[in-house]
Amino acid sequence: MTILVAIDDDHASGEVLETAIRLGRGLDEELYVVHLVSDEFADAEAKQVRDEIRERLVDEAVVGTVSLEHVGRSGPRPGTRVGHELLEVAADVDITHIVMGHESKGLAGRLASGNAAFAVVDAANVPVTIVTDNGE
Repeated sequence: MTILVAIDDDHASGEVLETAIRLGRGLDEELYVVHLVSDEFADAEAKQVRDEIRERLVDEAVVGTVSLEHVGRSGPRPGTRVGHELLEVAADVDITHIVMGHESKGLAGRLASGNAAFAVVDAANVPVTIVTDNGE
């Protein structure tokens, strides 16, 4: 039983990780943290984020695996595409819950690029916790 935790380069990522840690401890489940990267090959910055997340999990009473996951963000509605790719990752692991962030883009932004969180909530067969960006 594992919680999929999607970390992106956004304001909500810190709170996404904190929420997942609390859920993992409370439900006694492992975390599978994926740091979503746009480039096919992770750069030094992405690897540093991965390592920082690993170090953060060492201090917690929760077991976690951290990996880098390439997600395509080109083409029409890349947000929706990212959501579907996350669901593919979830299908490859015994996922019982998904935790991810959401930054409001407004109607025009959602129409143009889609929304990963909406795509995941719409198609997931497990509970999904959405952590919103509060503008910090």
